[in-house]
Amino acid sequence: MRKIIALLLVALTFCLLLASCNDPDADTSKNEVSVNAEEELFANLPNVNYGNEKFTIYVEGDYLDRYKSIEIMPNENAPSIISDSVLERNALVEQRFGVIIEEIRTADTAEMVTNVQNEIATGGKTYDAVMAYLPNAGSLAAGGALLDLTEFDELHLDKPYWDTTAVESLSVAGKNFFVVGDMNLLAYDCTHCIVFNKDVVEEHNLENPYDLVYDGEWTMDKLLEMAKVVSVDNGDGKVDLDDKWGFLINNNYATSLYFGAGETLTTKNAQDLPVLAVQGDRPASVFNKIFDICNSDKVALLEDYVGTYDDVYTKATESVASKNALFRSMAVVDIQELGNYECNFGIIPTPKYNEEQEDYYSYVSVIYASCATIPVSAENKEMSAVILDAMCQASTKTVKTSYYDTMLKYRKLQDDDGVAMLDIIFDNRVFDLAAVYNWGATNIWDTNSITTFMNTVAFSGTNTFASSYEAISGTVQGAIDEFLNGLE
Repeated sequence: MRKIIALLLVALTFCLLLASCNDPDADTSKNEVSVNAEEELFANLPNVNYGNEKFTIYVEGDYLDRYKSIEIMPNENAPSIISDSVLERNALVEQRFGVIIEEIRTADTAEMVTNVQNEIATGGKTYDAVMAYLPNAGSLAAGGALLDLTEFDELHLDKPYWDTTAVESLSVAGKNFFVVGDMNLLAYDCTHCIVFNKDVVEEHNLENPYDLVYDGEWTMDKLLEMAKVVSVDNGDGKVDLDDKWGFLINNNYATSLYFGAGETLTTKNAQDLPVLAVQGDRPASVFNKIFDICNSDKVALLEDYVGTYDDVYTKATESVASKNALFRSMAVVDIQELGNYECNFGIIPTPKYNEEQEDYYSYVSVIYASCATIPVSAENKEMSAVILDAMCQASTKTVKTSYYDTMLKYRKLQDDDGVAMLDIIFDNRVFDLAAVYNWGATNIWDTNSITTFMNTVAFSGTNTFASSYEAISGTVQGAIDEFLNGLE
């Protein structure tokens, strides 16, 4: 109820703003209320007005179905509730700081890095901020194209509207070239989780997955144990997604299970420098469990059936909806698609390694997760910092609330337990520098990179975890060293 009231208050404030702008005879007391609300919202920012200066943000465009920017300007492909909140957020920022927010969208992801680099090389001043996918931001940062955001007093990276976990995880040598906050909806979309069909649970007299999570008993072993009960061949002589499966898994979820177990690809030393972390007894033990899951005949790898169906991922969603799958790994963005079916489903975090593990961890698959950056070519760098901070803090009760509370919680998720699970998933997100910078890889799809070698080994049928890591670790370490030398 309190969240609904908060939404109504924000909407009322925006309506008053519009009324005061369009009606010269508007009640001045109402205008004072809206102004006071703005001042409270941006109290930690300078009292500046940029005289209707354009503020141009470069964003990732519409070349992907699921992973496109909808958080900067209203978009015809976005749910209306998001576009309305974007308009509301932008109006608050534009009126307070005297800017006109606009975006430029890429036609393909390769343009992002190339065009920003060209701006710098030619002395262009087109982009005031860049909302790149995190790997693109990593490429730009490594090439010296991005400013260190910690140098700006106008950016309050310790405030809750910025993701403090991301700030800490993505820094290098105390510098943050990119950050994630409440306006970066793609970073929420790309968070990994598991969905399950409640009816399948009940029909097989299985334990309630919600209760397992609450009791700290949702583990890798429990996932496989339950999956084995459900899987059944439909008798047509074929093994495909028309059979009934205990677990439908994406080929990038093996690494996500590794993060869910509390492990990371890199950690950081006392100087905030990245250090490889995939060594020791526990990582090997964790991967052994992952290997057992991925090679079970009760678990179906979705990518094995590419070409068999028009869209294997849509088919997986249909399998959950039609009670042909108990569990399915997915990104949060896919909840929206599942919510369009008549389906009694729930959502839970990635399982723990064992019950002794204290917390659940949810990996953010960074390939299409967006972040906020300021290019070195920005004409008014202080303005860029002010407006980015303003947009992020104004997003909390507008864009983020519509995405998180309204669209996901109350329109797609079906019960209070699902809402609590979403909180657990988002409160314990994991970002890893190795995934962002893709050290030692030839491209983001390199199956032998530090980010994806586990996925490759997990579904290969032969557990070569130790030797595969040893084979790439020297190249990866060399790439890290080269990266760090470039920062000096």
